[in-house]
Amino acid sequence: MATESTINDPDKASLISAGVPKDNEVDDAILKKKQSVKRIFGYPVSIPFIIANEFCERFSYYGMRTILTIYLTEKLMLKDSVATDYYHEFVALCYATPLLGALIADVFIGKFRTILILSCVYCLGNAVMALTAIGKWAIFRSDELIDPFSGTVDYIPAVWGPLLGLHLIALGTGGIKPCVSSFGGDQFMASETGRLQRYFSMFYFSINAGSTIATVLTPELRGTSCFGESTCFFIAFLVPAIFMVLAVVAFVVASPWYVKVPPLGNPIVEVIQVGVAASKKLLYGMTVPSPTAIYGKSKVEETKQLMRVLAIFIPFPLFWALFEQQGSRWVVQAKRMNGALGKFTIQPDQMQVFNPILILILIPFFETVVYPLMKKVGLPTTAIFRMVFGMILVSLSFVICGFVQLSMEMRVKDYNELHNTSYILSEFPKSEQLHILTTLPQIFMITSGEILCSITGLEFAYAYAPPSMKSVCQSFFLLTNALGNVVVIIFQKATDRDVVLYFMWAGIEVAAALLMYVISRYVQQPLEDYRNKNIAGAAAAAAPTLAELEDKERKGSQPYAE
Repeated sequence: MATESTINDPDKASLISAGVPKDNEVDDAILKKKQSVKRIFGYPVSIPFIIANEFCERFSYYGMRTILTIYLTEKLMLKDSVATDYYHEFVALCYATPLLGALIADVFIGKFRTILILSCVYCLGNAVMALTAIGKWAIFRSDELIDPFSGTVDYIPAVWGPLLGLHLIALGTGGIKPCVSSFGGDQFMASETGRLQRYFSMFYFSINAGSTIATVLTPELRGTSCFGESTCFFIAFLVPAIFMVLAVVAFVVASPWYVKVPPLGNPIVEVIQVGVAASKKLLYGMTVPSPTAIYGKSKVEETKQLMRVLAIFIPFPLFWALFEQQGSRWVVQAKRMNGALGKFTIQPDQMQVFNPILILILIPFFETVVYPLMKKVGLPTTAIFRMVFGMILVSLSFVICGFVQLSMEMRVKDYNELHNTSYILSEFPKSEQLHILTTLPQIFMITSGEILCSITGLEFAYAYAPPSMKSVCQSFFLLTNALGNVVVIIFQKATDRDVVLYFMWAGIEVAAALLMYVISRYVQQPLEDYRNKNIAGAAAAAAPTLAELEDKERKGSQPYAE
């Protein structure tokens, strides 16, 4: 299931960049280690531990992130706009630090040490989040609220604690993101392509399993009471912290069985070197050698192709700017809605669980129904068309969200006129408000857009990137997510009215779709030319010479065509 076409968000992007390990590129000691390592059902004995590590880490990350907006607005009593800033700053750091993690691993200390060290930083961040949520302790306390009816005292933690914890977690999760899946790939022989693919399937499943379970569980935990308070964010953060400790334990236990490939260098460094040489040539002309003279024609052509792929990525920050608001503005919208469903109450942050569930349902539906139907009716199914259409669907999701918000505001207005009250939206009784499941259409629409845009974007990067720079492309794809979160921080200050913001974001996404279409008109043909040339070269290199065919025929071997 976890082939390139089923990786649905940046958290899975590193699966593609892992690639197939090349045994002829490592020394004899590494090769002997791969050959001698213990096996379970044909797989290296370390693989279950790596998958367990990923499950626990994703549980930890999504368990904490799911309740973050509610924690910032209802426990720390921050304004919605301030909480949105903090949330998107955190997510931006999570997707900017993979470049740093990849550089540290590939150039300096290797993947194993990078994962181990940054996982410990990650654990420290989780511990800070859990401990500083205990506002009862004076060192972490900012203020307190006393319920006049029940007498319950709710302590407001100081904001410095969560901010410190979030920055440590961002460094940890981002730093290990590009390393873990490819470290698992290092454990296999180059000939084990089938097992390697199944490993990525299991790895991908562990990501979705961990995130889905955590998204359902941690909102329930925060709703309990502890330390005499009406909520218990301490336990809600402590459980993800424990899972991160388990992730480290699972990773370390298998250390004797790991194949630890030493640092081999990072293509990003080579790209920067070519870029610097090109800039010098542009500035100083004939007085300095050309990049081709220094690094060779092949490396320069690869860098140019990388730049064309990155040009297609230019509109992606605007896609992520809307997509990531599922965990911020959409949660704020949902917390003002009626979540009652019989005896059960749907928590606003639990609505995020529908995204991974829909992803698993819709991916095969798109592959087996939607795309064949598009071909049948004559619609294009090229990568560019799918990405542009995906952005349009994301835009429509915010149009729906805007109308939902408008309906909520109208309910408050009508209620006030009918009952002669003066409620504002944030104080309006939830029992009188729209039901929280009213947001399902916008979640369905944005998830469909994600499949068309995000997955196709990863496929596009993998298909058109130079062979030696596929991991670089995935790192930059993650970086577009970071930039998208920065865009949210900038643009969300445009107005105080949520409904205006939602319609504004819808318009911005349409502009992003048009921008991608325009850019593709300029770079599509050079992209295709390079790719076709690369495919032809690979085919020619793989084809046997006439002498080899004659030699096989003399030895009675099977014909080459078979």
